[in-house]
Amino acid sequence: MNTLPENCSVPRLSRLMVSSPRRFRQGGSEMLEFALVALLFTPLMVGTFVTGMNIIRSSQANYIARDYANMYIQGRDFSDYDTQLLANRLAKGLGMQIGTRPSGGDNQADNLNNSGNGIVWMSKIIYVASTSETPHSLCSAVQSPATCVNAGKFAFLQNIRFGNGTLETTDRASSLGACAATRNSSGTVTDDYVTDSDARVVDGGAMTSMWQVTNTNHAPLVDGQVIYVAEVYFQSPDLGVGALSGAGVYARWFF
Repeated sequence: MNTLPENCSVPRLSRLMVSSPRRFRQGGSEMLEFALVALLFTPLMVGTFVTGMNIIRSSQANYIARDYANMYIQGRDFSDYDTQLLANRLAKGLGMQIGTRPSGGDNQADNLNNSGNGIVWMSKIIYVASTSETPHSLCSAVQSPATCVNAGKFAFLQNIRFGNGTLETTDRASSLGACAATRNSSGTVTDDYVTDSDARVVDGGAMTSMWQVTNTNHAPLVDGQVIYVAEVYFQSPDLGVGALSGAGVYARWFF
């Protein structure tokens, strides 16, 4: 039997000739494997990107709502067009647009349009105690306790909106509900907020669960106490990729 010496190896050309049929049969398998992996991981990577960007925008919206609420409680009038312009600059990069300067004055309670990616609600609300609470001077001030329809409820003192008004019906409405009471150009409720049910905050009891309970942060509100609320919503149409759409972000702050 002929054998090769121990230190003798098969020539490189012979090895290539032996492996050529195998290489031919396996040709393109790497491309197929890459396609299968890409098919699985590409949606995952896109979804991770969209979710991450929405988290960043949610953080932005939270800071913007806090700044608005801080300005509001400090006395800034958000029905004033120049203040709305300032609010628009604070939301730079989120695509919010406000309407034009109102004719005949700078105050406008509802400066809404049909463009842009954001809407803002600024609300000043008051707690009206029920007749079983002490004190309940707001209800006592009306002629008949039966007409104190907002007893034990929250009511609007002021409500201002600006931005893209269509988002209220297509994407997200204010968590406090719409203020149906009559307001002036500054957004101040001119009806009797104690006896007019249209001035009532419609929130499904959320405000009561937050502010009318005792916890480590605060005591329950009493009759006549006021809360300043800033709410913002921004949609994310630029984060939509195929079937993956960027969900809008909402934030609110209370002072």
